Amino acid sequence: MRLTTPRHLVMPAAASGLLMAGHLLLRPYGDAPSSTSPEAAAAFASPWWVVAHLAGALALVQLARVGLRIDDLLSTSTTMIARWSGLAGVALSLPYYGAETFGLHAIGRAGVDDPAVLGLVDEVRNHPSALTTFGVGLLLLAVSGLATATAWRGAVRSERWATPAWAAWPLAVGALLLLPQFFLPPAGRTAFGVAWAAAALILAVAAHRADQSPTMTLPRATTFLSGA
Repeated sequence: MRLTTPRHLVMPAAASGLLMAGHLLLRPYGDAPSSTSPEAAAAFASPWWVVAHLAGALALVQLARVGLRIDDLLSTSTTMIARWSGLAGVALSLPYYGAETFGLHAIGRAGVDDPAVLGLVDEVRNHPSALTTFGVGLLLLAVSGLATATAWRGAVRSERWATPAWAAWPLAVGALLLLPQFFLPPAGRTAFGVAWAAAALILAVAAHRADQSPTMTLPRATTFLSGA
């Protein structure tokens, strides 16, 4: 008897969307033209830098939880890929986010008074091991998103849920674009954050509708057992 229903995807999907939008809308972009300018130092030193990057890290955690929940729900070979690629991807991605969040914040605070300190920014951002693990982590998260979308489409068709079979694909496309969006200008990155939120909310609404579907074949009694 399954203790997970489609509604268990609602919270991680919606949270990932809101957190990613918060990350890219609240993030100061003073470092966009140059990482060694006074504007960059002010951006790094801002409390919003820390808040925004923590939101971004948590958005990736919630994306990995989507893969975990789809595997709990369906338990197929495809969802197993979604689960483990998501978990591995977020584990590899978070150390770089930590360096960006706290390392660059400390450098920025020192760099406001001593601009020479900003020379350390590139050493933090471009460390070969850091870039490699971060890039591999984001690619694994993209794999998780694609596997989730594939599994969701199959589940909607086989279980005959009254919800769109394509609902997980916009978020999967967002996961594919996680790495390229870092090379966009500030306007492009904020637009990506808004698009990510919309894609994640589409999946959240679809999961809620699937849970309420009268044609749903998963045991509804398990909702009580799994808690409200």
